[in-house]
Amino acid sequence: MPTTPLQVLIVGNGVVGSILAMALQKTTPHKIIVVDAGPKDSVPIGAGVGMTPNGANALSFIDADYILTERGCMYHGIQMGRGDTDRLLLKEATAETYSKNWGHGTYGISRQVLVGSLRELAEKRGIEMRFNMRLTTVEEKDKVVTARFKDGTVLTADLLFGCDGIHSVVRSYVVGEVAKPRYAGASTVVGISKLSAEDEAAANLNRNLNFWMGKGVLFGTYPSDSEGSWSWQVTWDEDPKGGESDWAKDTSLAVLIKLASEKTASWKSRIPSIVIPKAYRAYPVGLYDRDPMNVWHRGRVVLCGDSAHPTTPFGGQGSQMAAESAVLLARLLGEHEEPSEEVFQKYAQLRGSRTNAVTINARNGLNSIIGIANWRFGFLLELVRDGFLYMFGPSFFRNGMRGLFAYNVATAPLN
Repeated sequence: MPTTPLQVLIVGNGVVGSILAMALQKTTPHKIIVVDAGPKDSVPIGAGVGMTPNGANALSFIDADYILTERGCMYHGIQMGRGDTDRLLLKEATAETYSKNWGHGTYGISRQVLVGSLRELAEKRGIEMRFNMRLTTVEEKDKVVTARFKDGTVLTADLLFGCDGIHSVVRSYVVGEVAKPRYAGASTVVGISKLSAEDEAAANLNRNLNFWMGKGVLFGTYPSDSEGSWSWQVTWDEDPKGGESDWAKDTSLAVLIKLASEKTASWKSRIPSIVIPKAYRAYPVGLYDRDPMNVWHRGRVVLCGDSAHPTTPFGGQGSQMAAESAVLLARLLGEHEEPSEEVFQKYAQLRGSRTNAVTINARNGLNSIIGIANWRFGFLLELVRDGFLYMFGPSFFRNGMRGLFAYNVATAPLN
């Protein structure tokens, strides 16, 4: 562990900001301040978060996995099928297998609960947090980083970590340009519904992660606590106002429920019609990612999480990759007395191949579910896809998505 404390500024206090702060507190003597553009009591955009074993292991590094076990809900398994024909393609129990093999199952949890719990834990551990601070510019001179904020506040630090998401201001400084994210060609409405035991039984949800496909539409739902809250999403290949439009902000809950319900109205499956109308929270989201890149730092300014490697949510690995990157970055800094170019290059090298693969696989997976209906001979490709899921899907999930879940960032080699 380094012996010289440094002043560290973390910009962005969503899922990854608090994880990075607590991981650095564990591995270094550094003084840490976490700032966020929003108010302290704001509700994070989004509905639920799925945490797979690799993500849960990252939380274990900072002794925060209890948030999942106490405030989330572990899935019994996974079900996938055709919603338009109500045909089940695969059903696989995973809870016991995952827990035995990798130490954790897969959990659903409300994003609001996850972010709030991480912030609460970080504050209890003495990490300073400030809110309503929107970053405008970053400068560095003589190993001192200066951050300027919209309210006129100026903060200096020895290290600055950008955890400020896909539209990261810090990323613009590191990369040297302001580039729009890549629109993924799909949009989604996400929500959380309160279901009774009778609702769950009627929909045959079985405390599983459920995915149901139709022509250019995907519906997914999973439990986000043990008291009847279910997160859900409806994703489709047509944005009503175009991929670059922000069609989310002023849309009411009733309108979003209607929009989401219309996408699955012709389906034979009853699940969407049971889950969606019971929503008490919903958000519309355009899906974006960015092309993988090799440069994750500039001097003493470093990217982490979605600011470095944003991905679409297909595959459920966005939060996992962010948590892993935070822990690995903290471990590397804890192994060296001084931060350096070599340390940050190693960080990008160690994380890059894994996060790049997740980003590309999420793109391809989204296209195979959402975009395939519009391809030439799409109906034949759907048959091939459905046949593959039926024959090989159980093994794919049983083995942790090609070994993706087996990775433990707390013990992964640093060379």
